Amino acid sequence: MRIRYNRRTATKIKHGRVQPRNRHLPTGLLGYVIDRESPGRGCRHVLSKRDLLAFIDLLPDWNRLSQRLERIVLAGDATLDGHYAFYHREETGAIFLHAWQNDLWTEFDADHFESHRGLFERLGVCSDRTRDGVLCRFTERQARAFMLLHVFLHELGHHEDRLQQPHRKSTSGEDYAEQFAARRFEALWPHYVRVFGDPRRSG
Repeated sequence: MRIRYNRRTATKIKHGRVQPRNRHLPTGLLGYVIDRESPGRGCRHVLSKRDLLAFIDLLPDWNRLSQRLERIVLAGDATLDGHYAFYHREETGAIFLHAWQNDLWTEFDADHFESHRGLFERLGVCSDRTRDGVLCRFTERQARAFMLLHVFLHELGHHEDRLQQPHRKSTSGEDYAEQFAARRFEALWPHYVRVFGDPRRSG
């Protein structure tokens, strides 16, 4: 039996004006969302949505920084610390923060470790030289602090860089993001410790 129903074809009229049928406003202009993917086998997230929201509350200019930010994703794979994606058609961006291996031990190449030595020492991360680089033995508190105070801020730096020049194919790149993260680390450190605790202490 065929069911009859009325298909609505007319556009809505509001205040005497015909409303657009389709929404053409980029989603990044409507506010960001936080997504969480299930971590892969042998991996886990060191951040929660609650951690992200608590950290965002520490950023005094978050309303400006989050303009055209479409998503923050707790990504399930552990291939990277984080990365930033920019969608040219919508002119919006997304930040991806990746899961970690269960044991939280991470090996960095020697150059990367040396360029971030001050950060690792500030967080109290224990490390050992290996044949191929430096093995960093993070605690859960240290991994969380590293992701929020460095990786998230680094990717946010890419987003701010892109906000300043959305139509260009290239931006200032890694140097800008690193400097952005380093400046924000110093400003946010005491507030981070107040809210999340000192990552150098156990428990």
